[in-house]
Order: sequence, then structure tokens, then C-alpha cells
Amino acid sequence: MPLWGIHNWVPLRDLFVDVNILEKTSSSRRSEVGDLWQDFTKGESNYRSLDRIGLGNQQQRVSGLSVLERNTNLIVVGKPGSGKTTYLQRIVTECNNGKLQVQRIPVLIKLREFVDDGRKYDYNLEQYLGQLWRLSNADTELALSQGRALVLLDGLDEVTGEAGKQITKQIKRFARIYPQVLVVVTCRTQSQESRFQRFDYVEVADFNEEQVRAFAEHWFGTVCVDAGENKAREFLEQLFREENKPIRELAITPILLSLTCAVFQQTGKFYSKRSKLYEEGLELLLVQWDKSREVERGEVYRDLSVERKLELLSFVAVNKFEQEQYVLFEQEELEGYIGEFLGIERQKSQEVLRAIASVHGLLIERSHKVWSFSHLTFQEYLVAKWFCWQQDWGKLFAQIHKKEWREVFLLVFCLDNADKIAQLMKQKIDAMVRDVNYIQDFLTWVNKKSIDIYLHYKPTAIRAYYFTKFTDFVDSKSSYNFIFALDKLLDKETNIVYRLARDSKLSEHFSDNSPSDMLLIFLIASELAEDFANDDNFDAPIPSLGNIRGHILYRIFSPEYQCELKKLKSQVSDKLLKNWDDFQNWWKLNGQPFLGKIQLRTNMEENNVTKIWDFCNNHKQLLQRYYYANNLLIDCLTNSSVINIVREEIEDNLLLPIAEIEKRKRKSIE
Repeated sequence: MPLWGIHNWVPLRDLFVDVNILEKTSSSRRSEVGDLWQDFTKGESNYRSLDRIGLGNQQQRVSGLSVLERNTNLIVVGKPGSGKTTYLQRIVTECNNGKLQVQRIPVLIKLREFVDDGRKYDYNLEQYLGQLWRLSNADTELALSQGRALVLLDGLDEVTGEAGKQITKQIKRFARIYPQVLVVVTCRTQSQESRFQRFDYVEVADFNEEQVRAFAEHWFGTVCVDAGENKAREFLEQLFREENKPIRELAITPILLSLTCAVFQQTGKFYSKRSKLYEEGLELLLVQWDKSREVERGEVYRDLSVERKLELLSFVAVNKFEQEQYVLFEQEELEGYIGEFLGIERQKSQEVLRAIASVHGLLIERSHKVWSFSHLTFQEYLVAKWFCWQQDWGKLFAQIHKKEWREVFLLVFCLDNADKIAQLMKQKIDAMVRDVNYIQDFLTWVNKKSIDIYLHYKPTAIRAYYFTKFTDFVDSKSSYNFIFALDKLLDKETNIVYRLARDSKLSEHFSDNSPSDMLLIFLIASELAEDFANDDNFDAPIPSLGNIRGHILYRIFSPEYQCELKKLKSQVSDKLLKNWDDFQNWWKLNGQPFLGKIQLRTNMEENNVTKIWDFCNNHKQLLQRYYYANNLLIDCLTNSSVINIVREEIEDNLLLPIAEIEKRKRKSIE
């Protein structure tokens, strides 16, 4: 078989991963959009995969090879590059090895070749098989009448026009005359218009995690040979990182997983800009896949350029993504968008929809007359492309507080002028709270505290600490993530991020004076921030909120309080500090009395560290949006090529009140 992205062919046995089959095709299911939307939104998928829409927990996957044991004719549908051809090739090898349908003679016919090869037989399958087998008509008839054949017909969607109609007619006739013969036909989803009697319809399922891992191991083992095992391990480790979720969502079909493997094999990493991988994936499905197979299709919108097709898909993607339910289209709604963009009537838009679904597989019928994009990642990429084409940044920034738009913003920063967009985005974020006096007072206080406490940390990090500490609606995990992301943006000398593992030697994660620093973190955590030290978050990557907090409090303590803290630290051995459970037991017996003795809370109150901000619900909601938008901005800056001067300006003005921002602007002009 050919391997996408690699110039040489490879043995099928070295690469094949058994496909899974869904015994009920998507288009035959009948479900309400609301029910399908619930399937998509409940829980958190490892893949962000749309394949589970409408399946719930009832749709069971079965092995593609075992489904043949039922001895029923099959129409196997699936997306482009989902592995249909490879599946049939594997059936042949298993039969020849005596492991499957041992009583039958397998024959694989690629229907796009059958258009020419079978023309002189008027597409009569009996005559064609007799010629292939070099048998007389009588012997061919005997073999077929006894059901000794397994006829595999690949790519019904690839034969069109009058020849396609004739071939379809002959397949139906053949299956009717020879019911003992087992016939399997593959076809792209949504390509086949007429129904086949005496055939069960099944669908090739997307890869699950186990299959993704197996395919990658086989791929790198085949291509990289001796280094394959290490390369596959590196690939999978990166693929399953949290930040690469969108890439994993693409890698659930063999063709796009092959592309992802090829990119990694050539570069040793994924592209620095994920958008490049998405662009190549779309080009692969829109142009290269059929071209590589020398397939010419009579698609209704073949006169449209690739650029125009992308614009159409982007128009469809953005119109749905701007809605609260941003994934699923009613068919009438989808046809309306197509008709509006192309300026065509309803019937023509139906033909265009069918062409998009059958030729490229970028739109999928998830249930009867309910559609979505094949991959959420492609929809997000197309939405980002639309805004870059339109340059309508105001409309984009109106979505800045919606979490489902996060990937769109990250992609826009990669596709357009990131410097300009970053500056406009910062202005939009500041404007969110510009006219709310109580929030401006809070930001002023946050800024004052960052100035009052002299530390080697940047003021931005201190502001981030105070902001997250005194907005009780910001959960600890979110605040950790925020400062973790901020650390990627700030100078690395701040050392904001530490990883604390329950059963490891904790002191190894700190500097030479780690026992003292770490005990101070634990002291402050125990008194003020139970969320920092609880079981739920302790094993997670912990930004040094505790460390910043420790330095802040240690700085404001009077000399006598600092002396008491040093005494307390001196009582704790390094061995005790290496085990969290031991430290907790010691703390219960010794820690609290000492903490009371140094009057920590009183000292904090005197220094205005425990000031209470009473936000109303409206203020909380607005601050949550403001906080999330700042998070998003930091992520965009971290993952894009914004120039240093713009990056530093945004960093310096992060979480500042409007008055202070304007003051700094005036000063810079002067």
C-alpha cells in the first residue's frame, strides 16, 4: 500500500490496524438536534471528536474483520481517508492466510479501474471474474452458484455518470442472481443515492485512542526502522499533551493521522504554527487525496476554485459558530447558507451540499438531516480564516469571553498580523471594565499592593496574585493556570512554576535554600489557602502562588515576626520536608501553636493583605469575563510571534486600571 507523505510503498501487514465498524450508519439515525447537542456537550472528550454525536452509549463498535463472519452483503461507508480501501486489502490477505472466510475465493476490484477494464464486458461481473480467474464460463458459474467467492468492490463513489449507473445496476443484479456469494462494497458517506437490497449498511468509525497509538507505532516502525520505537514514543507523548487536543481531533482518521506522522517525522515536532497543519489537512481532502488516486469526479461545483470553496466553507462555519449551539446544522439551515453564499436556488444548494459531503467529507450527516463539520478543528480553522479575510476584528472581539472561541483566537494570531491584533485585543479587554468604578478601584488597589511590596518578581506577577487571591470566584486551578501561562510570557528568572509530586522528594524541585522556602509556602498555604495544599490540586503543576505569597508576607513581617518564623523553620528537618504526609502529621502537632504565637493573621490585617472586596453578581460576572479574556490574551501572546516591544508593552499594562494605563501612555509620549 502507498503511505501518505512517504515516497515508497510499504507492506500492508506492517501498518494495518483493524478498523472498527458502526453497525448503524449516521444518516439512518433519527435524532433531535437538542439530543445530539447534549451528546456533544456532556462530559469532556479526549479527542473533542464529533464522531460521538448521536451515538450516546448505545452504538457499539465491532471489529471490521469479525463483521464478515455474519455472511451478509455489506455496504461499508466512511469519510475520505477513513481506511476503506485498506480494510478490503486486509480482508484479502486474511482470506489468503486461511484466517477468514476460508471457503471463499477473495477478489478485490477497484471500481475506478473497472470503468475501463469492464467496459468490454458491459460491466457484467460474472464475465469479468471468469476472465480474472482464467476459468471457463461453466466453471465460473459453478464457483459463483456454490457461493465460493468473496467479491470486494472498492470505491462506488468514484464511478460517476452513465458508467456509474451501469456499474451500480450490475452490482445489484449480481447480488440478486448469486445470493450465496458474499459481496462487500465501499463508498464514501453520502455518495450513494440508490439503496441496495439484500445489503446491510455499516460505517467505518473514527480511530479511538488505542488505534491511534497502534497506528503511530506501526507507522514509525515501518518508516524509521531502527529508530521507530523511540520516534513513536516521542510523537505520542507530544500528541497527547493538553495543548495538542485540536491536533488529536484531526488524527482520528488514518489519512490525517498519516499526515500528522509525516510532518513529525520530517521536522521532529509538530509545526510551530498549528494552522499550517490544518491548512495541509484541508488541501489534502480538497485536492490531493483524489488527485493521488487519479480520481476525476463530476462534482456539481467543480468550477469553483479551491480558494472559493474555502471561502464557502468558512462562510458556513462562521454563521454556525456565532450561535449558542455552534456545531449542528439542520439540513435546511445548511442549504440556506450555501445558497446565500453562492447565490443559487435551494435545489442547487442541495447538490452542492451532497458534493461537499461525498467528495471531501468535510461536512457529515450525523443523523437524518442533521449535519456538522467532520472535525471541530476544521470548523475553528475556517472561522479564523473568515475573520482574517474580512478583517472584522470588532465582531471577533465580541466573542472574547466565550470559551469555545479560544482556539479561533489562537489561530487568528497565527494567520494574520499578530502585533496589530494583540494591541486591539488588549484595548477591548481594558474597555470591558473601563466604566465600572468599583472594579477600577479594585484594580487600583491591586496595582498599589504590587508597588508597595518590593520583590524580585515582576509587578505583573504580583498583580496577578492579588487579583486571583481577592476574587473568590476564581478557582484555585484556574488561577494556577493563569500564572503558569503568565510565566511563559515573563522572564524565566521569575521561576514561577514548580511541580510538586506527592511521593517524590519535594526539595529536589527547589533551589539550594529550598527547605526554608518550602516550609514558608506550607505555612502560608495552611493558614490562608487550603486550596493550595488540598489533595485535589497537590499533584497538579502548581505555580508558585504560595512562593509569591510567602515572599509577600515575609517582606511585610516585622523583624520579630521574621525571627519567630525562622525558629519554626529550624524545627523542621529536611527529611520531614521530603514527604507531604509526614509534614502534615508534624504540622497538626506543632504548626498551629507556633502560627498563633507569631500572630500571622493580625499582622496581615494590619498590612491590609486581608482586605475584603464585596463584589455584586454583576461585578463578578464582568470580572470573570475580564479575567478569562486576559488569560486568553496571554495564551495568544505565548503561542504566536508577536514582536518583543508589543509583548512587553502588553505585559507591563496587564491588570492595570484605566487611569494608570493612560498615565503610562502620556509618560511614554513625553
